[in-house]
Amino acid sequence: MIKMHMVEYLTTIRYFDRLFVPGSRILDVCAGAGRYSFYLADKGHIVTACDLVEHNVDIIKANPDADKLADIVVCNALALSRFEDSSFDVALCMGALYHLGKNKQQAVSECVRVCKPGGIVVLAYITRTGAVLANINEDASNMDALLKMMDDTDESIFFNLWPHEMDDIAEKCGLERMHHVGTDMIYPVSVKLNDASEESFQKYMAFHHQICEDPSVLGASIHGLWIGRK
Repeated sequence: MIKMHMVEYLTTIRYFDRLFVPGSRILDVCAGAGRYSFYLADKGHIVTACDLVEHNVDIIKANPDADKLADIVVCNALALSRFEDSSFDVALCMGALYHLGKNKQQAVSECVRVCKPGGIVVLAYITRTGAVLANINEDASNMDALLKMMDDTDESIFFNLWPHEMDDIAEKCGLERMHHVGTDMIYPVSVKLNDASEESFQKYMAFHHQICEDPSVLGASIHGLWIGRK
């Protein structure tokens, strides 16, 4: 994995390792190809991986380590009815909110419902400012189009949030905030890390861990990570 993409991943699993009780029952609601699911299973957690996309579920099932997972199923983050109330210690929603517009709160509510009282819900999202900064770095020739990323439209593929909007959604669903993290800082900075030596990269990561919950970093980061307790 190239270094710029490692920042988000390493930051995320650092919080997992700090917060999740050993042997937790974890629901990975939008598991993708199972990257976090397999990581957590290797740490001794009891992980159920699910995803809306059947192809992603097939990839997980075809993984040689698939038997490390408690279950692998197709499911919709908006309707987790196959899972009983309060049946998991942790619910992860690590991608669904990127693509949900006005129904984000419904997905969060479902994660809360399946989580035990006192359990942890983890929500990943894309910040409005971070999305614009990342795309300006790629191509600044059509500024009008880029600035539209600050506002959701019916044609949007990705739906972004201000950090305070993420706070509001989670709190309306009955969650108490534990951490609110900018997981990958400012995109143009992250790109430069690809040329860094391993020693320099590790020093950067130590610096990043010190500042990633600062509101100024969170607002400029492409990805936010909201962690709360039910």
